[in-house]
Amino acid sequence: MATTAISADTSARPAAWPRALLLIGRVALGLVFVVAAYTKLHFNGAWHFSDYYFFFGMAINSYNMVPFWAVELMGRVLPWFEVALGLALISGIALRWVGIVASVLLLAFIGGMARAYVLGLEIVCGCFGNSEKLGPLTLARDGSLLVLALAVTVGAFLIKKRAERVRAVLAARQETVSS
Repeated sequence: MATTAISADTSARPAAWPRALLLIGRVALGLVFVVAAYTKLHFNGAWHFSDYYFFFGMAINSYNMVPFWAVELMGRVLPWFEVALGLALISGIALRWVGIVASVLLLAFIGGMARAYVLGLEIVCGCFGNSEKLGPLTLARDGSLLVLALAVTVGAFLIKKRAERVRAVLAARQETVSS
């Protein structure tokens, strides 16, 4: 008969504070993505559903990193992707995988911004609409968002692992009680 080693420090009841921190982190990060998308779709006091991609595309094109066809595609898709990503973070749906996507997306943003900054391009970053100039503060802000995204991702994986251990402890206890 196989036995399962159960650590003495594993309780059947998980601590509440890691879940609370994860909730706060994922909601905050989700709101940042939703607000970023909002500023790309609503500016100058009006919604720009028919032409937002043109203005946002100009910000993307200023980085001189992708061909024009990709600029237009990114300009059309990215704000809506940010809305979906933000709502997924807020709701907690598939949080481990959504956290990975958010981390990779922020890493790509920071990479593009750092490249533009090193090259001395004086451009708007396009992060929150077309009014913010790229500089050390935008890099620091996005860097802190990346740290938050990584913390949410790692936290989601750790809480999932913890929940699996708790289930194993409960199953072992149930087996012990029933035998």
